[in-house]
Amino acid sequence: MASTTASTGSSSFHNTHSNNYEKMASNCTLSVAKIALTDPIFNSFPITPSSYILDNACGTGIVTSLIKSRQPNVRVLGADLAPGMIETYKEKTARQGWENVESKVVDSRKLEGVEDGVFSHVVTNFGLTSGTEDKESTQKIAKEIWRVLGDGGVAVVTTWAERNFTDALAAAALSIRPTEKPFAWDIPDEWARGSWLMKQLEDAGFGNCVTVKRVEGRMEAASLEELVDNMMGVKDVFYKGYSEEEVSRLPAVLKEKVRNLKAYDEIEESVGIKMVAWVGFAWK
Repeated sequence: MASTTASTGSSSFHNTHSNNYEKMASNCTLSVAKIALTDPIFNSFPITPSSYILDNACGTGIVTSLIKSRQPNVRVLGADLAPGMIETYKEKTARQGWENVESKVVDSRKLEGVEDGVFSHVVTNFGLTSGTEDKESTQKIAKEIWRVLGDGGVAVVTTWAERNFTDALAAAALSIRPTEKPFAWDIPDEWARGSWLMKQLEDAGFGNCVTVKRVEGRMEAASLEELVDNMMGVKDVFYKGYSEEEVSRLPAVLKEKVRNLKAYDEIEESVGIKMVAWVGFAWK
């Protein structure tokens, strides 16, 4: 799962699923964001009342929620290409009573209307690599992050190393249609490497002021049935064109495939799928 980036297809998907994106994600992006925003490197650039933070490819406001829980009055701009996500973000802002929060529909490849060096912190939580139609989008986004970050500021960028849940989705597809190649995102293998993320940030302008760390997140729910139900939110992508009868069989099959994943676990009152991510920190 990923927040919206510049990709037209990705934007369309996130726009369509803006109201149930967090359910589909099952805390996987949230779990990594929590780790990133409590890391000693990030905390060495403290958020203060005078900070100005860009929640880049903000989606429904997962990062903004974490930031506001720490510093309620800090100024935040939530930016995303999908209008549906921004509408959901605005609704959450009103519901939570967040102050000093603005939002903007804007392409992360070109943050139009955003001046150079205005932000103290830029957080891009899984917004760098979800757009696959434009293979040059990642460097464009990274360069924009560098441009809008002020001197003395820090940028945080997260990417997936191992999604794992897609293995279960593919296995379920093969069970239903054994002679058909399952859908797979057109993501270059190198995008899953920490060295690749480091290079994107280095080449964007940060040079040697970059650190990349491997972390483990978790896609989770209260029960296996709930987790599978959440995952079925991507059926219009992974199982596009399936008949109603085929779709009706998927939950039971997917439940079995998820349980058989090596990354599957049951901890206390929840079940989950372990996910591996890279967190890049870059500073000016």
